[in-house]
Amino acid sequence: MASGTPLKFSRFSYIFFIVCFSVILFFDSKNNVFSSLRVIQASIVITSDLLVNQTKNFFSSVYVSQTEKQKLKKEARELKNKYEALLAKNFFLESNAPNIESQSMRSNPTSAKIVNFNAYKYICCGVHEMLISKGAPLFRPVLNASGLIGQLVERQGNLGKILLLSSSKHFLPVLIGSSYCNASGKGIPMTISCRTDVSEINETIFRGQLVYTSGLGGIFPKGLKVGDVKEITLLGDAAEIVIELAADPRISPNVYIIEEA
Repeated sequence: MASGTPLKFSRFSYIFFIVCFSVILFFDSKNNVFSSLRVIQASIVITSDLLVNQTKNFFSSVYVSQTEKQKLKKEARELKNKYEALLAKNFFLESNAPNIESQSMRSNPTSAKIVNFNAYKYICCGVHEMLISKGAPLFRPVLNASGLIGQLVERQGNLGKILLLSSSKHFLPVLIGSSYCNASGKGIPMTISCRTDVSEINETIFRGQLVYTSGLGGIFPKGLKVGDVKEITLLGDAAEIVIELAADPRISPNVYIIEEA
């Protein structure tokens, strides 16, 4: 008896719900009782689809814009590298003009990247060096987009070490007007100096006078622009000439090695 009672109640419940549901459907078909709910449901579905599509479009546009941005950055870097290479080549061609009796070197400079340069030591300390990504032939001049910066002095595996003009270990024979002078770095950024006999100080050596490589020493061809005379100090029978370098080694990660033709 106890086991049959829930069964009867369960059947009664089913019948009750079926009758109620039928009544609701009848009234809805006659009077559209739930039409507003259906409209709300439809609007919710449409709104949800719209939000999903908008979200997809947003993230798609973000991805596309990031991809385009990376592409534009890459193109900008490539154009910058080409522009700097042209500047270096142009500097070389202009410096090797016939009117300063320069050597003819027909090969294009070999490009390389700076991989290690301690800017703090460049400012504070005497030895100015940098490592580049290519070990080209040693004792060759090195340029960047602004001009002559030093020479390749050592190979370290696949890398090359550049000794900068301003290093206290670097010496450079220069030509100032018609006077020759053996300049050296002092460990001061963008600066070298040389001493000459005071008799050499004449109308051809003055503040602002352009300074070129002399061609002596066998490393730097004659006629490469070095910088200009910044200061002249008389020291008895001698004169110290301070030269401000034309090229800043900090302006770019790209360097160019002049190899023999």
